[in-house]
Amino acid sequence: MARKRNLVQAVVYLRTSSAANVGHDKDSERRQRLAIERFAKSTGFDIVAWFNDPAVSGADPIETRPGFGALLDRVENNGVRVVLVEDASRFARDLVAQELGVLLLIKRCMRVVTASGDDLTEATDPSRIMMRQIA
Repeated sequence: MARKRNLVQAVVYLRTSSAANVGHDKDSERRQRLAIERFAKSTGFDIVAWFNDPAVSGADPIETRPGFGALLDRVENNGVRVVLVEDASRFARDLVAQELGVLLLIKRCMRVVTASGDDLTEATDPSRIMMRQIA
């Protein structure tokens, strides 16, 4: 009998910056979903919910994004502690917005992991550490 490995629950955050790239016939969301699904399957994450902010600029503050707000509501007390994103730019393009969003999740004991395996919450970069301390 094969042993079933314990999967870590995760939610997914997708963002598409331009309304021109939103829709079933467009590549952005499909590409993000595929990359995240492949990563989750290969690394033992169980995706329990998907959240999307279509046509939202990467420079927009995280706290103003409806999809991200819904993500926060979903994970508040349910034990999920990982957010998967395709890459850091899909989370936020603007470094300040990105770091403030990551800090918001760190305060909730959450990790943000990209489909390439980078953990955006684990910072060894002194400038990121400084920015988080100032924030």
